[in-house]
Amino acid sequence: MADNGAMSFQVYTPAYPLHRYVRYFYSPTGRMPYREEKVLPSPQTDLKINFGGGFVARRADGTGTFAVDHKGWFMGVWDQYHTVVWPDDPDFIGVTFWPGGAHALMGIDINAVHNQFVPLDAIWGSFTEELRERLYAAPGFHARFMLLERLLTARIDRTAKFEKIAPALRALQSGQAVAERGFSHKHMISLFNSVAGVPPKRLARLYRIQEVIDAVDQARPISWTAVAQDFLFADQAHFNKEFKFFTGHTPRDYLKRRRRVFTETPEHAVHTRLLPMAGD
Repeated sequence: MADNGAMSFQVYTPAYPLHRYVRYFYSPTGRMPYREEKVLPSPQTDLKINFGGGFVARRADGTGTFAVDHKGWFMGVWDQYHTVVWPDDPDFIGVTFWPGGAHALMGIDINAVHNQFVPLDAIWGSFTEELRERLYAAPGFHARFMLLERLLTARIDRTAKFEKIAPALRALQSGQAVAERGFSHKHMISLFNSVAGVPPKRLARLYRIQEVIDAVDQARPISWTAVAQDFLFADQAHFNKEFKFFTGHTPRDYLKRRRRVFTETPEHAVHTRLLPMAGD
């Protein structure tokens, strides 16, 4: 059962030039309404700077459990769902990067952290503790967002590889084919793996399934046949297979869960990639 007194997230979109790399910042405003949730896959990467209780994350297949570092962590591209057990006292700032954005700011090989969580201090060293201390001292989430925007903007200094594939990333985001722009096919895949975390075809599949999930209106009747056609799947069987691969659910079961969240905690239902684990 949901905690109906719980809130959700405050969200902030940074200004240019940081917005080229960072989609948004977010911060919880209270307890999460569900103790454990599935986090559905996305083409974006994510980091959290943590001030509250610890998190536990698990792989979809049950082969790995992560007691996520209490200070903060970076999450690579996940192409299947994982689960998160939220703390009772969530207090953190999250950063959701556009594909390629984390590489530009952090300089790491994103494919090396595919389907993984990595402690922030393993990437940023002593800067992690400095960042946490300064953000913790800021008076409220808005001040934290402003400070984080300044600090991350100052770290935009590893953009060479990102710029090489930026047109291709924009094309994929808008559903267009990727032109190799003078690169060999092998070099293009290598660049995508390093900068975005996955090859172009996998990134395109992640974009499409995210678009499907975001397009679902749980308050209205849905024709999954029409959805499959609208998003240019080969046929209904192809759509069903892709949906189950990425989300762990059939479309019908996913919609049932979304409608449950909409009924119990409407303000939380806007977070389309979060589904309660209770009932599994």
